Amino acid sequence: MSTEDGEAERSRSPTLPASIAKALHRHSRHWKAFALICFGLANVQLVIWYTSAREPQHGNAVVLGVPFAEVDNQSTTSGTSASSPSPSTKQPLSILGLSADESYKLGATDPVTYRDSLADFIHTHFPPKIQKSLIYGLSQYFPKDGLNYENLPAMTDYQNGWQTDKTKHPVTSSWTRHNPGWKWEMLGDAEMEQWVNKYFAGSAIKDVWDALPVVILKADMLRYLLLLVHGGVYTDTDTSCLKSISEWGGNAKLWKDGDGWLAPSRKDQTLESVKQSLGPPSVIVGVEADVGNRPDWQDWYARPLQIVQWTLASAPTHPIMLDALSRIVRTSEAFPAWKTQRAANITQLRAQGQNAAADKLAKILPWAEPTVGGHCSVMQWTGPGVLTDSVFRYLRARCNFTWPDLQNLKAPLRVCDVVILPVTGFSPGVGQFGAQGTGDAQAMVHHRFAGSWKAEALGWKGSSH
Repeated sequence: MSTEDGEAERSRSPTLPASIAKALHRHSRHWKAFALICFGLANVQLVIWYTSAREPQHGNAVVLGVPFAEVDNQSTTSGTSASSPSPSTKQPLSILGLSADESYKLGATDPVTYRDSLADFIHTHFPPKIQKSLIYGLSQYFPKDGLNYENLPAMTDYQNGWQTDKTKHPVTSSWTRHNPGWKWEMLGDAEMEQWVNKYFAGSAIKDVWDALPVVILKADMLRYLLLLVHGGVYTDTDTSCLKSISEWGGNAKLWKDGDGWLAPSRKDQTLESVKQSLGPPSVIVGVEADVGNRPDWQDWYARPLQIVQWTLASAPTHPIMLDALSRIVRTSEAFPAWKTQRAANITQLRAQGQNAAADKLAKILPWAEPTVGGHCSVMQWTGPGVLTDSVFRYLRARCNFTWPDLQNLKAPLRVCDVVILPVTGFSPGVGQFGAQGTGDAQAMVHHRFAGSWKAEALGWKGSSH
């Protein structure tokens, strides 16, 4: 996204259409109950936050309001399930403790539940004209007769490149120069709307898209939709391509040399032979942050091991993109209730003469940075938090991979059909997490960190507060 993108604002704040309610997941009653519980608990937390420096008031204290509640998509975290140990018996996966593990909102990770939940999402939210393709794609990665690790769709077979900006203009030249034969397209705001209407008109996905309150959320959602439908590479306009896409992850090591996830018959083959039989990866992502043992990681990142969102590559119909979209939908469905409650709380505070507290509450925006809007920001609604959880949930369901397995990654790693690049891959020169410079052999993409969404996050279209 460019700076102009981030400063753009819509003329009004749309409301969530009634058609979404008809298309809710069959477990929506449980989801709504869970969301209300989250809102209530967060209310209590903010009472302490905002009233700590305030003189006691006579009469009943008003509930002040909430940062946007963190959405737990399956009422579970860190890849746990209903049969997981109680919190008192859980063992942390890393030195950062259980709080780090619980920052990952994975949901159910057994393969059958994972597959069936995404199939339900396809049937309830996508238009009939593309449901068949999505269901077939899901069955390739999670067939009912067991998991398959070979002959999966290759990302490089879909040579489509995508960028978005406020207005349509030529794609960044480095991408076309390094990738001859690829079809690149720049979508401005108008083209984004046209594309979504073409493929998703009349569906719950389109309703959620129309109701997103700021353009940065739409830009995030669009990258998952583009890759789900067409496949290829999405990259922000503030990136430069350093090496051909065909080189990304070309020297990737196999996680555990395939032990535990490749067929036993492969054990007697050479590593190179196994790599050849696996074929190119279906998905390529990069590590953005690896905080190590840093205790203040939550002040800066949504997850202690976080995946880059400004550049990602995928074959079409991949479950990771489906899962990311399902998370965006569920968070979006909870937003109107949060907004209504927030407005009512501000009104109550002003009626009681607590204008300072009301002003503080009015500054809480769910798409703002965590220090302003709570831990559910744009990063968690549509951004890297969502993508990170979707990547780790998929890898957990496919081969019991957990987030600490990526700590201290120094070279590309192949896990099932996914290649993960080290920090240097998509973030060279950042000056932390062991990142090397843009001239390093592992550097594939240079990101200039324009960060245009931050300016837009400071405003709320149509807000009277």
